[in-house]
Amino acid sequence: MSAGAAVVVAMAVILSISFIGGGSRGGGEIFLQTAAAAGRDPFTPSAATDTRSAAAPSGPSASRIGSRTVAVSGAHPGLYGGTKNVASCDVEKQITYLTENESKGSAFAGALRIPQAEVPAYLRSLTPVRLVWDTRVTNHGYRDGRATAYQAVLQAGTAVLVDGRGVPRVRCACGNPLAPAVAVQGEQKYKGEKWTAFRSSTIVAVVPAPKPMKAVTMFDPESKAWFERPNGDIQGRSDHPIPPPKGQQPNAAFPVLPDPSTDSADEFPEGDDRDTQDDRTDEEEEHGDEEQKKKDEKHKDDEQKKDDEQKKEDEQKKEEDEKRKEHEEQEEQKKKDEEQKKKDEKQKEQEEQKKKDEKDEKQKDQPVAPDPDQPPSPVEPEKPVEPQQDEKQPVEPEPQRPQPPKTEEPAEPQPPEQPQEQPQEQPQEQPQEPAPDQPQQKLRNP
Repeated sequence: MSAGAAVVVAMAVILSISFIGGGSRGGGEIFLQTAAAAGRDPFTPSAATDTRSAAAPSGPSASRIGSRTVAVSGAHPGLYGGTKNVASCDVEKQITYLTENESKGSAFAGALRIPQAEVPAYLRSLTPVRLVWDTRVTNHGYRDGRATAYQAVLQAGTAVLVDGRGVPRVRCACGNPLAPAVAVQGEQKYKGEKWTAFRSSTIVAVVPAPKPMKAVTMFDPESKAWFERPNGDIQGRSDHPIPPPKGQQPNAAFPVLPDPSTDSADEFPEGDDRDTQDDRTDEEEEHGDEEQKKKDEKHKDDEQKKDDEQKKEDEQKKEEDEKRKEHEEQEEQKKKDEEQKKKDEKQKEQEEQKKKDEKDEKQKDQPVAPDPDQPPSPVEPEKPVEPQQDEKQPVEPEPQRPQPPKTEEPAEPQPPEQPQEQPQEQPQEQPQEPAPDQPQQKLRNP
C-alpha cells in the first residue's frame, strides 16, 4: 500500500471515532434510503429539484470496488454527477426554512458544528450534485429538539450538497446534515426498502480530499459528458464542459473508481461488510427481497393508514375547536349586544325622565292661562276673599260681631233718624245682610 493510501485509511479510521455530529456505531444497523424518500426524522421539507434515481454502476467499473465498502477521496472525478447548468437542490428554500424554524436551525448548526448565525452562509458555500454511486454516510434526523446520528446508505441519484473537500454535508430531500460514514463492528444489518440495483458490494464512503478544491468534477449519465461546477455555485450557472479526466474512458456508461491500491481509495475500515442475506443464492435472495418488499409495503400501508387516521382525527378536532370557538364568540357577542341594549334603554329612560322633569319645572314657573272653552272655576272668585275665613266657616256666633257699637251709647239720642233711612237703603246696597242690623233697630225704636 502506498503512502497516500495509508493516509486515506488513517483518515477513515479517525472518522470512525470522531466525526461531525457525534454519532455512534449504531449496533451494526445501516438504514437504506432511496433518492426521493425523506427518510427518518427529516429536518426540512424536500428541497431537491431533481430526484431521479440512477442505476448503480455495474460491470468492470463496479468490480473494482470488491466485497467491502470502499473509502474514496472527495476529489476523485466520478463520485458525483448531474445535468449541466441544472442545480439539483434549492438551497435558498432550505435557508428560509431553517431560519424561520429556530429550534431546527439550532440543531442543524450543532450537527455541523457551526454557529447558528452562519447557517445561511455555510449552505451557500456548498455545491449541489447527485450521487453516482450508492454512498455510505452518517445521517442526522431531527427528534425531540436535537439531531440524532445514524448510519445510512444513500441511493445513487440522491441530491446532496458537498463541501470544498468533496464530502456530502446536506441531503436535499430532507435537509438532514451529513457527515462521513462511521465504521460499525460485527455483522451489518441493512434496514429499509432495497432498490433493484442495490448491492452491498457496490457502496462507496467519501473521505475528505487532502486539500480544498476549486470545483467539483461531475459526470452526466445521460450525455456521457464531463463538466466542472465551481464550489458554491448553488444554481449551476457557471458549469463548463471538460474532457474526460485522467483514467476515465470517453463515452463510458459510468465513471471508473480508483483501485484500492491507489492513493485515492482503500477499503473502509470496519467489520464484516456483508449483509446477512448476501450468502443466499440468487433465487433465495430474489424471493427474500420479494418477501421483504411485501413486508415493507404492508408496513408502509399501515403507517399511511395510521397517518391518515391521525390526520382525520386532527382535522375533526380542529373543526370542533373552530365550531366551539365560533359558538363562544357568538355567545360573547350576543351577551355584549344585550348589555349594550340594556344600557341604551336605561340611557333613553334617563333622558326621557330628564326631559319630563325639565318640562314640569318649566310649567311650574309659568302661570297657567285659562282655557276659553271651559267656564271659570267656582273657586276663582273666592281668591280675593281668601283671607275672610268666616264665609268658608259658617260659625253661628258670628252675628254677634256688630255688638261693639254698644260702646257708642252716648249717641242714642239720634235713633229716630235711623229707622227712616236704613229701611230704604239696605235693600238696595246690601240686600244680603239686612238681618243682623234690623233686629237691633227694631228693639231700639219701641
